[in-house]
Amino acid sequence: MKKIGILGIGNILFKDEGVGVFAVKYLEGNYKFNPNIDLIDAGTAGFGLMEYFEDYDNIILIDTISINDEPGSIYRLTPQQLVGIGSYHQTAHEVEVLQMLELSALKGKMADVVIIGVVPEDISKSEIGLTQSLEKNFNFLIETILNEIKKLNIKYKKVNKFSLEEIVLNFVGAYNGKFRY
Repeated sequence: MKKIGILGIGNILFKDEGVGVFAVKYLEGNYKFNPNIDLIDAGTAGFGLMEYFEDYDNIILIDTISINDEPGSIYRLTPQQLVGIGSYHQTAHEVEVLQMLELSALKGKMADVVIIGVVPEDISKSEIGLTQSLEKNFNFLIETILNEIKKLNIKYKKVNKFSLEEIVLNFVGAYNGKFRY
C-alpha cells in the first residue's frame, strides 16, 4: 500500500503564511479518508521536509506561493514547474522547500510531489488568521486538495462541519483577532 502524506507548510503567526497548516487542520477536523493518509502540520520544517519527500510515495504539499497574481489564486504545480518560477523564492521557507525538493531528487528515492500553491495577500502582519481574499477561496482550496486525493484512489467522507475559524480557534486559540478562552 502506498504511503501518502498531505503536508501543510507555513508559519501560522504571519497571516496568510499559515494557509497550508490551516488547510491540513481543516481536513483533519472535518474528513475521514480510506485508506488512511497522513495529514501533517509541517509548519516551517526546513530540512525536516527531506524526510517526508524520501519516506512517502506521494506528497501533496500545500503552501503559499509568491506569484504576481490575485491573492487567493490557487496553482497546482510539479516540483519542476516550481523550480522554474523565478519569483517563488521570496520567503525563507520557500527557499527551503525548493532546496529540500532538489536535494531529495539528488539522493535518489523521492515521493511523487504535487504542490498546491496559494497566492497570499499578507504574509508580514503578525496575526493568526487569513485575509478575506484567502478566506473567500478557502473552500476552493479544500476542493482542489480533495481532487488531488481522489486522483490517488483515496476515498473521503465529510464527517464534521467545522468552519475554518472554529478549526483554528480550537488549534491555537486565536483567529483574526478573536480569542478562545
